[in-house]
Amino acid sequence: MSDHSDFNDDFLKDKLETLLDEDNEIKKWNEGLLIKSLILLPIIIFIVGLFIVNRPENLTDIFFALLYPLPLILIGLILLFIMRSKLK
Repeated sequence: MSDHSDFNDDFLKDKLETLLDEDNEIKKWNEGLLIKSLILLPIIIFIVGLFIVNRPENLTDIFFALLYPLPLILIGLILLFIMRSKLK
């Protein structure tokens, strides 16, 4: 009976060491929170600025407001591909 409890204690110790090890693959929920907020912040600012500060009156205003960021994104992607091609 005592051998069985020692086995369980050793097994639990190994599990705890794995969980408490800082080099394990499991990340905490708040790791990378800054990067996630940097990704979401421009979207939130755009939505707040569009629909709360400058309320569009008709459908064409909404269409142009949503169409406006597309050329900016495309310009950014083109610049990214140009910079990547120059690195190689």
